[in-house]
Amino acid sequence: MMNFLRKYKQIIKYFIAGGAAAAVDLGLLYFLTDILGIWYLISTSLAFAAAFFVSFFLQKFWTFRDPDQTVIYKQLATYLAVALVNFTLNAALMYILVDGFKIWYLLAQFLASGLIAGESYFIYKFVIFNKKSAGEITKPRVLIATGIYPPDIGGPATMLEALASSLSRLGFSVQTITYAEQTAPGQVYRISRAQNKASRYAKYFWRLWLLSRRADILYVTDTYSVGYFAYLIKKLTGKKYIIRFAGDSAWEMAAGAGWIEDYITDFQNIKYDRRIERLKARRKKILVKADKVIAVSDFMAKLAKIIGVREEKITVIYNAVDFFPASPKRQIPLNPTLVYAGRLVPWKGVSMLIRAVQELKNHRPNIIFEIIGDGPEEVKLKKLAYNFGLAENVIFRGRVREEESHEIFARSTIFVLNTNYEGLPHSVLNAMRAGLPVIATPIDGNLEVVEDQVNGLLAPYNKLADWIIAINKLLNNQGLQQKFSKNGLETIARFKWSEVVEKTSALIIRSFGEK
Repeated sequence: MMNFLRKYKQIIKYFIAGGAAAAVDLGLLYFLTDILGIWYLISTSLAFAAAFFVSFFLQKFWTFRDPDQTVIYKQLATYLAVALVNFTLNAALMYILVDGFKIWYLLAQFLASGLIAGESYFIYKFVIFNKKSAGEITKPRVLIATGIYPPDIGGPATMLEALASSLSRLGFSVQTITYAEQTAPGQVYRISRAQNKASRYAKYFWRLWLLSRRADILYVTDTYSVGYFAYLIKKLTGKKYIIRFAGDSAWEMAAGAGWIEDYITDFQNIKYDRRIERLKARRKKILVKADKVIAVSDFMAKLAKIIGVREEKITVIYNAVDFFPASPKRQIPLNPTLVYAGRLVPWKGVSMLIRAVQELKNHRPNIIFEIIGDGPEEVKLKKLAYNFGLAENVIFRGRVREEESHEIFARSTIFVLNTNYEGLPHSVLNAMRAGLPVIATPIDGNLEVVEDQVNGLLAPYNKLADWIIAINKLLNNQGLQQKFSKNGLETIARFKWSEVVEKTSALIIRSFGEK
């Protein structure tokens, strides 16, 4: 019996909804005519109208489970047209059955009603409340192409896994390709990093090519090798791709190698040697040829336009951190504790922070500076801390799991970010989420998160004296710490994961539908 009910549930609901509408029609007709004394023709019209809307809304939202309200007026009009046609059809069938076949009129009405009910069911199911014909857009098949993905640690990798999961729940078919320490089967294709660069790149490109044939659109996360591969595949096959623009690979490679010292926006318009210009040209191709560019901040949108991307291609979608599990409970550390999380590269200014700790130690011998992350500057920074006699004060944590970084935040006093360039400070969002007061530099994406004296302090890049003043100001004022902590939590409420998913899915659908 239960199997029968499950199998024919929609048909059963269809007749229940129809019966409810009929009951409303007859009940209201009786009430208006016999109880209120309204002329029966007016009562008939009012009862018909009420029954019509009851029938429509029950069939739409209950029987056929069609939640789309964007085409509801079109559906109402079609539903009314069907009702009027059925009225005429009922009269015609009654005439044929009674006068033509001499069938008893009550039996004839029963047969006519059955035929009309069956005809209406199929029209409702396959025309009016058919989700595709009612306006539902077919979800494209998405291939996420990235260089990092869990079990890689860090916020960007974790965010991509959350995005793939969220898109899948919305009905997208999602596959992912990434570099990894080990290969593994499944919806995530992993190209092992344990091989030489040429072999690694060749295998990634070949696998990306094969997977792209079964995808409608590529979602690409960087402008290094992965972005260039997407560009090549589009050039060869016309396959569309969306690129997430969180950092300028050309500037980062040149600055990281020590080839330049120019600020990132100046870098775009300065002519360099052929080596750097090739980096800039490749990065520009990847961005300009993308079908859509997701900028992680208004600053990155501005930078994309400077590089040459047309404004109509750019959509700003901020990062979010509220998809992580709840933050650990905040603890007051025994010693004043500064914390930094991010890559150890020259423009992050970690060496100046170590110098600040050396100065602060004169009056705060127990001060601690926790450094989360790794990078090309790690050996140099460790040597600097050792030479300054800070072996017990400066703790290098290396790359840690996201959960562990949250625990370190929870037992720290201040988050510090002395950077000369930031697309959008994901680490600052995480710090605010943990209730940490923040000191950062007044540049780029930082200014879209940190408001001086409101939810944190701003100190000029690499200005040692200013940073020492700012750190002391916060360490000496617990009321100010609490103010920044409270306001920081209010700030991150603006960076919602639900909006990231909503805007990203809408952009994917729009890009897929554009010619």
